[in-house]
Amino acid sequence: MFLLLWACASSQAQSIPAAEASPPALEDGLREPVGEPRLRVSGFALPSVAFDTDDGFGAGGRAELAWIGGGYEPYRTSLVLQAYTSTSGYHHHRFRFDHIGVGRNKRGRVTVRLAWRQWLNDGYWGIGNGTTRERAFVGTFDKDDPARKRYAYQLYQPFAHATFLHRLRHGGPWVAFLALSPRYSVVRTYPGSLLEEEQPYGIEGGFALMGYAGLIHDTRVPEIAPTRGHLVEVSGRMAPFLDGEAGGFGGALVSARAFAAPTERVVLAGRVMGEWLVGQVPFYEMVHWGGAIPVSGVGGWETIRGLSFGRLRAPGKAIANLEARVRVIDLNVMKRPVGLELAPYLDAGIVWDAEAPVPTDLPVHPAFGLGGRLLFDDTFVGRLDTGFGLDPIEEPDGTITQALTWGFYLSYDYPF
Repeated sequence: MFLLLWACASSQAQSIPAAEASPPALEDGLREPVGEPRLRVSGFALPSVAFDTDDGFGAGGRAELAWIGGGYEPYRTSLVLQAYTSTSGYHHHRFRFDHIGVGRNKRGRVTVRLAWRQWLNDGYWGIGNGTTRERAFVGTFDKDDPARKRYAYQLYQPFAHATFLHRLRHGGPWVAFLALSPRYSVVRTYPGSLLEEEQPYGIEGGFALMGYAGLIHDTRVPEIAPTRGHLVEVSGRMAPFLDGEAGGFGGALVSARAFAAPTERVVLAGRVMGEWLVGQVPFYEMVHWGGAIPVSGVGGWETIRGLSFGRLRAPGKAIANLEARVRVIDLNVMKRPVGLELAPYLDAGIVWDAEAPVPTDLPVHPAFGLGGRLLFDDTFVGRLDTGFGLDPIEEPDGTITQALTWGFYLSYDYPF
C-alpha cells in the first residue's frame, strides 16, 4: 500500500530502472535467462507514502540491494528491507531475500520473507454474509467514546514465509510452487467491542504453521502491465492442529485473471477468485487468502474497493472484479515512457458457511468506482482508486437499510 517516490541512488551512481525498483511479478526470472552476461551490484533507497480510508496516512521507507545480469531477469539475487507505519496503528516491517535460477536447470526461485504486522484498529463486524452495523455505532464519536471501538480490535502477527517456485519447462506457462509460513498471532479486544462479546475461535491467538502448494498457468504479456493472456491458479493451504495453538484448518483456492485489448488504448481486465476453508479457522485468517500471490481482505484496496477492509469474513469467500484500463495520456520523462490511465471498475463479493449468518436481502455485496494509473516505463504502476459500496445497517426497530460507503486508496501496482 505504498506510493513510491522515485528517488533512487544506485551503488554505481546511476538510477535503477523502475522494473527493478518495484517488487517483481511472481514469475519474473523463471523464463529463459536473458539480459546482461555479467552480474553487477546495484542498490537504492526509497521513501514511501500512502493513504487510504482503512489505515489513514502512512509513511516509511524501502531499501534494496540487487545483483543484476548474469542472464537473469529482473535480477539474480535481491535483498529488500522495508519499514511502514500509519496513523491508525497499522505497521508492516519486513525483510525479503529473493534468489532466481535455483537447481540444475536454473528454473527454480526461492523467496524468504521475515515480517512484523500489527493492526491497532483492525475491524471485526461478525462472521457471515449478512452481518450488519448497529445504527447506534454509526457516525462520528469523540476520541474517548467507547462507541469508536465497537467494531475494532488489535492484532499483532510476526511471521515468516518461504516459497519455492519451479517452472516446469523453459519458456513454458506452467509453474508449480510450495510454501511454508510459521506465524504467531496476538489478539487484544477493546471493552464493549463486538469481538469481546462474540469470542469467536482464534480469540486466544497462538502459533500456526501454514503449508501451501499449487499449480499456476500463466500466459500474461507483459507480466507487470498485461494487455493479453491469463493467470490461472489452483492451490491449497493447511495449518495442522497443534495442541493449544491456532491451527487445525485447511482448504482450496481457485483464481483466474484474464486480460484483453479490444483497441490499442483500452485493456479489459477481470478476476474471479474463491477459497473455502474447513476445520477450526481463526476469525482473523478468514480475511486472508491463500495462494502464491498474497491477497488480503474481503473489502478494501485489493478486493472490494468501497467496503472497509475485512468487512466480510467467513470460512468461504469469493470475489469478482472487472476494470477497463483506458490510456488517456502518453509522455516521455527522462527518456522513459510515462502513461496515464483511467479505470472505471466494478467489484463484488460474497462469503458463506458461517454458523449463524444474519438474514439480508443483499446476498452479493457490490462496489463501483474510478481509478487512475500512472505507469512509468510500463513497469512501475502508481495507483489511486476511489469507490462506493453498500453496507447493511440495522436500525433501532430491527429493519435493515443499505448505507452508501466510500473508500479512497493511494497505493502502487495494479489491484490484480
